[in-house]
Amino acid sequence: MALKTILLSGNDWQMEGMRPGQGEGEEFHLVPAEYQGTTFSWNHASVPGDVYTDLHKAGEMDDPYFGRNMHRCKWVQDKEWWYTRRFNMDEAYKGKQIRLVFEGVDYSCEIWLNGTKLGGHEGMFSSFEFDISSLVSFEDWRGGANIIMIKLNPPPKNYRNCGGKKVNFSGDYFTGLVPFGIWRDVKLVVNDAVRICHVQSDFTVQDSSAAVRLVYEIENNSGCEQEAELRTLFTPHNFTGDSRTEISVKSKLKPGLNRLKAASEIASPELWWPWDMGDQNLYRMTTELTVKGTAADRTEEVVGIREVKMEMNPGFTPEENEYPWTFMINGNRHFLRSACWGGQPSFLYGRNSLKKYEDRLALVKECNINNLRIFGWHPPEIPDFYRICDELGITVWTNFTLATQAYSLEPDFVEGVLHECRATVKERRNHPSQIFWMGGEEVFFSGAHETSGNKELMNIIGDAVGELTAVPYAPASPLSSPSAVKMGFKPKESIHANEHYYQGGKEFMEEYYPALDCAIIPELTAASAPNVESLKKFIPEDELWPMGLSWGYHWADLDILKNLNFEVFDDYRMGSLEEFVEATQIAQGTVLQFALETYRRRKPKMSGVALCHFITHWPDIKWGLLDYYGVKKESFDFVRQSYQPLLPSIQFDRRRWKPGELFSSEVWIVNDYHRDYEEAVCSWNILYNGKVQSEGQRSSLTIAGDSSQKIADMKWQLPEDSNGTFDIAIEITDRTGTVLSSNRYKLLVGDQEAAKKQSLKYLAESQERVKKYGLSTYRYWPEHGEQE
Repeated sequence: MALKTILLSGNDWQMEGMRPGQGEGEEFHLVPAEYQGTTFSWNHASVPGDVYTDLHKAGEMDDPYFGRNMHRCKWVQDKEWWYTRRFNMDEAYKGKQIRLVFEGVDYSCEIWLNGTKLGGHEGMFSSFEFDISSLVSFEDWRGGANIIMIKLNPPPKNYRNCGGKKVNFSGDYFTGLVPFGIWRDVKLVVNDAVRICHVQSDFTVQDSSAAVRLVYEIENNSGCEQEAELRTLFTPHNFTGDSRTEISVKSKLKPGLNRLKAASEIASPELWWPWDMGDQNLYRMTTELTVKGTAADRTEEVVGIREVKMEMNPGFTPEENEYPWTFMINGNRHFLRSACWGGQPSFLYGRNSLKKYEDRLALVKECNINNLRIFGWHPPEIPDFYRICDELGITVWTNFTLATQAYSLEPDFVEGVLHECRATVKERRNHPSQIFWMGGEEVFFSGAHETSGNKELMNIIGDAVGELTAVPYAPASPLSSPSAVKMGFKPKESIHANEHYYQGGKEFMEEYYPALDCAIIPELTAASAPNVESLKKFIPEDELWPMGLSWGYHWADLDILKNLNFEVFDDYRMGSLEEFVEATQIAQGTVLQFALETYRRRKPKMSGVALCHFITHWPDIKWGLLDYYGVKKESFDFVRQSYQPLLPSIQFDRRRWKPGELFSSEVWIVNDYHRDYEEAVCSWNILYNGKVQSEGQRSSLTIAGDSSQKIADMKWQLPEDSNGTFDIAIEITDRTGTVLSSNRYKLLVGDQEAAKKQSLKYLAESQERVKKYGLSTYRYWPEHGEQE
C-alpha cells in the first residue's frame, strides 16, 4: 500500500473548449494556480466523466440521448477540451516519490503541472503516470498551490486506426458520435523509492490442495541495488476459517523494473465457483515489500482460488472443429448460459455509477445467467464490475476492442494495441470471474478481412496475453463465418446466430436455429422496444405514435420488428403504441426461449450460448433484456425461465399446427447443476381455451448432474374446430411434490406454410423500400427524404 493515495477525482474540475491549437497558442498550459485566475469562469466538470455530459450539465447542449440530439452534438468532436484542477500538497511528503496517476483517459491527451509539460498519452485502457516529486509545490494556498492542465485532443474518427486502443463508435446501434473524456480516476500516489507495481496470481487445483504461482513486478527508483524481501499472505476474505498461507521470496533488486517469481501450495483450499456450481469463496492476497528490513510498500487484492481449462467438445471431427470450447472450472464443466453484456451502463461515461453496476449485475443473476461476454464493440469493464462478478459468481469472457475492421500490421499500430491489451490483462487477471480472453469481434467476417493482417494480429495478441496469465485465450468470434472458413478456420467452431433477426422474415425461428451446428454460439440476437414510460424519456411526444423519425434514429428497424410480431402472433400488433411495444417484447422473449433451449438441449456437444444483449448502453430500440434505464422488458422473464439451471424443455419442429392435426413434440430435461436428483417427477399438460386437453407424467426419474436427456414424447390431437393458441405447461417436482422447476410455451393454431408466405410477402415489400431509399431510416418516412 502506498504511503498515501490522494484522490483528485470528483466535482472540483473545470473545463473549456478551444479550437485545435488555440489552448497552447493562448498559453493556457502556463496559467498559474490563481484562485480567481483565467479559468475561474470555465464550466464546472466531473472526473471520472466525459465531455458531452459535462457540457450537458453546463447547459451548452441538450440531452444527447433525447430525440435526434446526438447529431447536434458532433461539433464537440472538432475541438480540443481543456480540463483543470488545483490542489495543495502536505509538506510531510517532501523527499518522497510523488506520482500523478491517470487510470484512464479516452483517447489522446497532453498534461502540464504548474506550467511544465509532463508528457502525453494515447490509448483509452492503459493507465499512465508522471513523477512530479520535483515539480510539486508544498505551499498552502487558497484553492491549491498546484494546477493541473489537461488538453484532450479531438477524438479520432476512423476506428480502424484506433481499434484495440479505444471503444468502438461505429456500426449498428451507434450514431457516429465519438465518446471521449477522463473516464477513470485521477490520483496522487506517495511512495518510497522501491514499490510494488503488479502481482500476478495463477492457481492449479489438485485433489486436496492448490498450487499457486506468483509473479511480481517491482520498481526500484533508488538508483542503486537494494536487498528486498516479498511476503504474500493468503487469508479468508468472505468466509470463516483458520486458512493462512504465506509465501516469501528474497532478491537483490536492480535499478528499474524487476520481475520475480514464487510458488507454493495452499492446503485444503476453499475454491471459488460460478454461482450454479458452488460457493464464491474469496481470499485476501496481501503482499508486503521490505527493503533492508524496513517496510517499503504493501498491496492487497481479493482473489479466488479457481482453475480454468478448455476441453474439446464431443461429437465433432478434427475436420469440423480444432479449438476447445468447453469451459472447465476446477475440473467441472461450466456450460455458459450467457449474455453479451452490452455495456457500460452508459455510452457516455459521466452517466455511469457504482449503483447502476450493482443493480444491473444483480439482475443478471436473477435472470439465471452465469456468464457475461464483453465483446469487442464494448470496452473491457472497470474493476468494480469484475469485483461484483467475483462476489456474485458470474464468470466473464472479455474481448479486446478490435471489431469489424481490417487492421494494419504496421509496427507502431501493433505495439500500441499490445500496450493496451497488456494493461487490460494486468488490471483484471486476478479476478476469479475473468475466465476467458479473446482478441477480436467479427474480424474474420468479410472479404476485406480475408486479405488483411487480422489473423496474424490476433495470434500476436494471444502470445502477449499468454505471457501474463494462465487464463485461456481464443483469437476471435465467430470462427466459422464463411470468411473465417476461407481463412483456414474449421466450419463448426463458433457461429453468431444473428441472421434470423437480420433476414427480417426469410426464415422462421424453427427453420433457422436448429440448422446451425457448432460448438458454441457466442452471440444470438433478438430485439424489442423499451417500455412505454421509458420511450417517453427519449422519444419526443409528437413522434411516439404514430412513430416518428426518432424511432429510426434510435435504431428501431420497424420492418423487422413488425414481421417478428407476425411470426410470433400471426398479427403485426399495430393497434396502439402499448400493443406494439408489448408484442415486440413478447416476440423477443419467444424467439430467445426457442433458440436458447434448442442449444441447451445439445449439451455437451454444445458448450454455451450467449444472447445479445443483457443491457443497452444508450436508449435504443433494439437489443437488451433491460432497457437503458434498467427497466426489465417482458422478454427478461422468458430468459429467466429458459436459463433455469434445472430445466424441463419441450422440443417441437414448428409453432403452428392446423386444426385436426396431431401435435407431436419431445420432452427433455437439462440439468446444469453438478448434483443428481433422485425420484424426481416430470409432469405436463396441454391447455386449450383454458382447459386441460392432454396430460402426461414420468415418475421415479433419476436426473444426472450436468446432463441433457430426452425423457418422453408428447402428442395431442387438435380439435377440428380449434383456432387461436394453445399452451403447454411442464414442471419438475421432487419426491415430496415440491416444484423444482417449471416452464411454459404458447403455440399457434394456424397454417405454417401460409404464414411463411405472408412473412416473405412483407419481407419483399421491405426490400423494395431498401432498394428505393437505402438502409437509411428515411425509408420508413419517405416524405422526410423527399424535401423540396
